[in-house]
Amino acid sequence: MLINSEIIKSGFSRSILFLLGVMIAGFIIRINYVYDDIPLTLDAFRYFLLGIDVSLLGNFPDDYNKTNSGWSLFLALIFQSSNSNNYLDYMMMQKISSVIFSVITAIPLYFLAQKFFRKEIAMVGVCFFIFSPFMIENSILGINDSLFIFLLTSFLAMFFSKKKITILGSFIVLGFSTIVRYESLLLIFPSVIVFLYRYRDDKNFQKYIIIGVILFLLVITPMALWKSQMGVPDGIVSHLSSGASTVINENSVNSTSEDRVDFLRGIINLPKFLGISLLPLIFIFVPYGIIPLLKKQNNNFRHLVLFGIVSCIPAFYAYSRGFEEIRYMLFISPVLIVASLFLIEKLNEKIKKNNLLLIGLMLLIVISSVIYVDFRQTDYEREKEVLKIAEFVSKLDGKSNDYGSEAYYVEVMDLNRNEFPVLSSQINFKSKIVLLEGNTIIEKVNDARIKEVSYLIVTNNNPDKIFLDIYDNEEDYTYLEKIFDSEENNSIFGVKIFKINFIKFDS
Repeated sequence: MLINSEIIKSGFSRSILFLLGVMIAGFIIRINYVYDDIPLTLDAFRYFLLGIDVSLLGNFPDDYNKTNSGWSLFLALIFQSSNSNNYLDYMMMQKISSVIFSVITAIPLYFLAQKFFRKEIAMVGVCFFIFSPFMIENSILGINDSLFIFLLTSFLAMFFSKKKITILGSFIVLGFSTIVRYESLLLIFPSVIVFLYRYRDDKNFQKYIIIGVILFLLVITPMALWKSQMGVPDGIVSHLSSGASTVINENSVNSTSEDRVDFLRGIINLPKFLGISLLPLIFIFVPYGIIPLLKKQNNNFRHLVLFGIVSCIPAFYAYSRGFEEIRYMLFISPVLIVASLFLIEKLNEKIKKNNLLLIGLMLLIVISSVIYVDFRQTDYEREKEVLKIAEFVSKLDGKSNDYGSEAYYVEVMDLNRNEFPVLSSQINFKSKIVLLEGNTIIEKVNDARIKEVSYLIVTNNNPDKIFLDIYDNEEDYTYLEKIFDSEENNSIFGVKIFKINFIKFDS
């Protein structure tokens, strides 16, 4: 017994050291791509503003009506620990928090994989996750995905436990993941079904499932009630029901919406983005893992696949609406990683050389992922130039046209005119970027007049050929008065800014 105890302790210690080593390596790789002088944009910027508001108010602002509040609530707690007056410091805290949640997901993923495979195989699964190039890229964006994936993985690891108390605890975790992203609400249905099936012979199974659902509701209800009292949608059930309503209305006979729900588009995009998300290495193993898992007599494998299928529903909906982002597939990564381990286990059993295959595979995962991420990384010097342009645009005395993804920084530049931290309602977001409609430059300029756009910004990589022609042949457009040209500074980012002379245009 003493010998067995020592062996267990030794194996446990090795597992701890391995997890710690992998997480440290994953953190170092991620933090290498985090820049403290590049601000957050888009969704990350919205979470940032709400986090600042909550940290200052101790509550949500009165006009708050957004969904997915969990990430901002967490950020508010983090922001309260800082006394900096530089908004970039707070954004850096947000980025690092996202990185940390991505890294520590290795722990619940290890325990999840260990419920299906021995610990050496589970370690390979951890490597798949930590060194996934898309997980690395996603973790540095400062959005809620890292926290969401951590909670989802923790939920699955707890739910597939043999202890009822742990399973009941998983419903609490599922509740918190629902607050972070409303899509988790869907998982309550397979959770109840699987629980009922697993404990169908237990006399008290009804009591346990009722307790589990109550625990779940106790987590999500306060937030929903608070929002309802404010007269805004609860952000959870309301969001799912609005999605269902969109499917019905936009697919009606009379619907003319250009971004209507197109199920054929979803059917095409779902496997496409699924395949891309598995690059560069894991896609080899997943197809060979799903079918054998379903054939296995262990019902837990089938139940895990059920969770994976339900988790695909939001992604399928998003792709059907035309939102073609790979991040929607990252939410089912825990299931896909476990599926990939089946083939790895079979190959390792055939080779039988002291886990030589596993060690070599881990090294291959690390090397291939680092190379892939480094190849795709953001051009830092170009981003710095884009920021300078955005600052210049933000100081213009009128509206400008939307000039692509580079324009996202313009709104953020308005923070420079405020003493920080400050409530978002007190920030004068005067910079306006407007999308111009039209198939010709004449139509776009006329639209600019209607929308009170004074400045036209064109870049050397604009997908709109109209703007490319202006960039290359500016002398043909005499009614455009150039006020900025990045080529004069030998910049990487090619951009020209013109003021529209409507008098000359009319003549």
